[in-house]
Amino acid sequence: MLKRFIKWAENNSWNIDLNIEKAELPDNIKERYTVPDKWYSFISCIGKCENSTAEKWFLTPSDYQTKEDDEGFRWNEFEIMSLEWTDNDSCVKEYWDKHLPIVMSVEDGYAYYAINTDNGTVVEGCGPEFEEPSVVAESFEAFINKIIAGEIRL
Repeated sequence: MLKRFIKWAENNSWNIDLNIEKAELPDNIKERYTVPDKWYSFISCIGKCENSTAEKWFLTPSDYQTKEDDEGFRWNEFEIMSLEWTDNDSCVKEYWDKHLPIVMSVEDGYAYYAINTDNGTVVEGCGPEFEEPSVVAESFEAFINKIIAGEIRL
């Protein structure tokens, strides 16, 4: 799956850097989420994966590091925004506790893809109602296959 995706990325002007060694996810991610094996095997080999304008990107293990002084988008930026807008609504927290963001976009507004860690589906959401997503694939592998086939356009 990774080799086919790398070929797709190169053919679609995405910038992709591979890790020499598998990158570990930080403890805060492993403690909060049931991490899907296929997703982790895929993403742990990638150091950077973004479109040519850097407006869409796959979150990589280093992106999940919590950085308080980070001026860029944090891995949970949309959760943080929603919590600010709703005065820490517990429904927002419950939603994000079950949805691991895997792709972020700031191209035409704020949008993301996330894995529902309860059932493995991949969902797509966008602002301002980040917690009202649509299912786009039944699994992470199906998500990657749809990207390669052009059924999901990144």
